[in-house]
Amino acid sequence: MFPLFVRMTGKKVVIAGGGRIAYRRLLPLLDEGAYITVISPQAIDAIVHLAEQKQITWHARPIEPADYIDAFLIIAATNDSSVNEQIAAHASPNQLVNVVSNHLLGNVHVPAFFSRGKLQIAVTTGGASPTLAKQIKKQLEQQFDESFAKYVDEQYEKRQQRKEP
Repeated sequence: MFPLFVRMTGKKVVIAGGGRIAYRRLLPLLDEGAYITVISPQAIDAIVHLAEQKQITWHARPIEPADYIDAFLIIAATNDSSVNEQIAAHASPNQLVNVVSNHLLGNVHVPAFFSRGKLQIAVTTGGASPTLAKQIKKQLEQQFDESFAKYVDEQYEKRQQRKEP
């Protein structure tokens, strides 16, 4: 896998599933300005609330291939692994697909990550142990506390000044 940070502003994201995992996946995408559609017959209250606030779109029904034909990122997070597999099978080779029930079916892993201002740190075990990735992330969060946000901002300002003619 190739590590990459992607600007998600304005990108169409379709999430199949309305549970806790779907919710955890959508929050950082929402913060980044992605257009999120959740498709699931049921959804947890937090997802319903976001839909009522018009921050996301929620369709209370099973997902169909036409729902994600033009999505930039597809997250298959249903509680039915066969549905998740079908989503991966019907996705275009040029779409990013994350399959939560089987990391080998998708072409994108979602790492454990955190931010300190412009500093972003992500950890993945390539799907081997998400629990270990979360533990490492917690250790790094302690090592890189909030003071790093200010430091990185200062470095950014210095770099911007060097670019000016």
